[in-house]
Amino acid sequence: MKYPYIIFDNDQKNVDAIQIALENHNNYLCTGIATNEQDALNLILERRPRIVFLEPEAPGIYGGGTRYNLLLELAKYMTHLPEFVVVTKTADYAIEGIRHKVLDYIIKPQIKNQLIRTLSRFEKDNHELVDSTLCFKSYGDYRFVNIDEVLYLKAENNTTDFMMSNGNKVEAFKTLKHFQNILPDHFVRIHNSYIINTKYVSRIHFGKAKCSIKNSTDMIPFSKSYKNNVEEIKDALSKNSLLYV
Repeated sequence: MKYPYIIFDNDQKNVDAIQIALENHNNYLCTGIATNEQDALNLILERRPRIVFLEPEAPGIYGGGTRYNLLLELAKYMTHLPEFVVVTKTADYAIEGIRHKVLDYIIKPQIKNQLIRTLSRFEKDNHELVDSTLCFKSYGDYRFVNIDEVLYLKAENNTTDFMMSNGNKVEAFKTLKHFQNILPDHFVRIHNSYIINTKYVSRIHFGKAKCSIKNSTDMIPFSKSYKNNVEEIKDALSKNSLLYV
C-alpha cells in the first residue's frame, strides 16, 4: 500500500531531513512540499495525503506561524483529515498538538529514529484505512470525486479525464503520471494514455489487446509495454473468482 505524504515547512534543510529519513521506505511517496499555509491547504485538498509533516512556525495565512490553524481550515472541507506529525525545534506547541490529536510530535534535529517509530505505529493503525476522495481545484473551485466511482483515467495532453460510473467526465489539470503515483493499487496503468480501475474490469481480450469496463461500452486498449500489468490484473481477478472454468 502506498502512503502519500506532504511536508509543510519553510526550512529546506528540515524538508531534506524528512525526505532522507523516508528514502528507504518505498511505500511512502512525497506528493508535495509547501512553505506557507495557503499552499499547504491547497495541496492537501488537491492531493489527499495520508500524512502531513507540519512545522507550526511556518508562515500562516494571517501572518505569524500557522500553529494549528491549518487543521481548523481543513475541517471546513474534509470529513476525515490526514494524520499530522509535528516536526519542530521546540516543545512549545506540544500541549496544543495533543488537543488537536496529532499523530506524533518530533523535536528537531533528532528526526530519523523517532520517525521510524512513528511510521510503524501509523501503519499498524491505518493499514486498512483508505481515503476514497479526490479534490480537484481550479481558480478557487473545489470539486470532490469518490475514487470508487472512477472507471478509468484517460490522458489528454497535459490534463487527465476521469470517466465516472454515472457517465460523467471530470477534467483534472494534472498529467496521468501524477495520478499514477497517488492512486490506490487497484488503479493500474495499461497504456500510455490509460489507467483503469481493476474493480470494474469485466473482460480482458488479449487477442484484441483491449479491456471491457463495467458500466461502460468503452473498450480500453492496452499496449505491449504494459502487458505485464494486464497479466497481473488477469491473475488477480482469476484468483478471486468464485468459479474458474
